[in-house]
Amino acid sequence: MQFNKRWWYGQYVTRNLAVQPSNFTPYSITTPVDSRLPGGGGSTIAGLYDVDPTLFGVVNYQVQSEEKYGGESQYWNGVDVTLSVRTLNGLTFQGGTSTGQSVSDFCEAAGKVPESLVPPTTVAIGVSIPGRTGLGVGQMGVIPQQYCHLASGFLTQFRGIGSYLVPKIAVELSASFQSKPGAQLAANYNVPAIDVARSLGRLPSGNVPNVTVNLIEPGTLYGDRVNQLDFRVAKLLKIAGTRTRISVDLFNALNSAAVITYNQTYSPESSAWLTPTSVLAARVARIGATFEF
Repeated sequence: MQFNKRWWYGQYVTRNLAVQPSNFTPYSITTPVDSRLPGGGGSTIAGLYDVDPTLFGVVNYQVQSEEKYGGESQYWNGVDVTLSVRTLNGLTFQGGTSTGQSVSDFCEAAGKVPESLVPPTTVAIGVSIPGRTGLGVGQMGVIPQQYCHLASGFLTQFRGIGSYLVPKIAVELSASFQSKPGAQLAANYNVPAIDVARSLGRLPSGNVPNVTVNLIEPGTLYGDRVNQLDFRVAKLLKIAGTRTRISVDLFNALNSAAVITYNQTYSPESSAWLTPTSVLAARVARIGATFEF
């Protein structure tokens, strides 16, 4: 058993030198009433910012250390448990669990650099911001300031591998198993500009038709666990002085269709949200042989 704590330092923020915090107007939105959303929807998401219309598109970006604006704390702590067994009758097993939580806090920096919550539309939004949900290239997306403290919750992985050599018949049985948490889920909603205007007091800058906001706080909703079992049967032979192993492998032996990625684009009028976009590869069998001289 081992306890680990890891810290990350040297975070950066993209500062727009052409604007000041006073050039941003805060606003909020009300999420649609929808039983699929946490709490059935109808909640308020605050801490959204929109730049003064006269400064929309005026940029002078500079990457600066977040330490200048209060810094960002980011760490992971957890417990790893590993078990290793080898018996005299040919059975071996090695496996264990890993349970931990990642935490990121950029609240102080976000308050001083609100443009960091409105990422540049010319880059992949959220890619360079640890722990924050990406929205995609070219979208007008904003990150609610209320998401400035992110905790993943304690997530647990299981893993194991074992083998057994059946005596007298020289057949080797082996298997590996892994179980990991499902994908972190988001509800990226294209909030109509007219809905933004109700709180902002005007239409959003740039005459954009909508503003993309994630309606689910990151780290609070995950997909189903992903479990996979791989299995092998091998026959050991000695032919003409060579050691030969004829094997049959079954990948994803239980033929699990666990979801790997989901459609994260939300719309109250569509049922496509959280539909699977990729699943675990179907069961595959492979026959192989190895020769040792």
